[in-house]
Amino acid sequence: MSSFFLGIDLGTTSVKAVLLAADAKTVVVGHSEPTAADLSDVTGIKAKEQDPSLIINAVNRCLDQLPRDKLQHVCRVGLTGQMHGVLFWRANSGCDWSDGDFFTPRDTSQLVTWQDGRCSSDFLSSLPKPECHLGVSTGFGCATIFWYMKHRPKFLEDFNVAGTIQDYVVSMLCGLDSCVMTPQNAASWGFFNTATNQWNENILKAAGFPIHLLPRCVPSGGLVGQTCSAWHGVPAGTHVGAALGDFQCSVYSCMTAPADG
Repeated sequence: MSSFFLGIDLGTTSVKAVLLAADAKTVVVGHSEPTAADLSDVTGIKAKEQDPSLIINAVNRCLDQLPRDKLQHVCRVGLTGQMHGVLFWRANSGCDWSDGDFFTPRDTSQLVTWQDGRCSSDFLSSLPKPECHLGVSTGFGCATIFWYMKHRPKFLEDFNVAGTIQDYVVSMLCGLDSCVMTPQNAASWGFFNTATNQWNENILKAAGFPIHLLPRCVPSGGLVGQTCSAWHGVPAGTHVGAALGDFQCSVYSCMTAPADG
């Protein structure tokens, strides 16, 4: 049987998965599942959070609908998803594989999404000025971490890794004890210079920011590692790419020539 690429998008409201024929780059089959992961804001801080367990449940349901005989011939996995948001987890215990050939979240926070409104204008104006092409807005990962530093510092002590939801899935698939991120997602967090491909570490350190929570950046389109276990039939040892941003992927899908955009 031919080989396939598995592509997954972890969106704000749904998860989508497609299998592409590796030789022809054509979609063979696809499926979508709603996440219904939004949590009610009972704090009054304009929080917009999602339950990562419900998001991963949607991923598992989605992949269950794809033909297993084709999943067994997947040679590469690529992920994209909602940008700006931040999920925290514990290294080496961020998920549980004991239920079979899929994982469930463990020792994670809720996902603070890009729609989060807890960072007021006054709070944002109190943050150091970043050296990057983007300003920092509420819902950006670094802004959210600054908010926790000020309002709930004990919360951050429970976790030692952070990333977007798509970065989290890549880390769990590859059995990583850290987070690897592309410049696409890093830029969406703020305080990342895309010209140098580096975090504004000096600026962040001076502000007391927990630098250890910043993911390590790798080039977009690069591989992170290999699946540490069979996953819905996808063989262990399958190459996994670094997670990309959904905005960039949506633009790329519309390009007809390399010079477009």
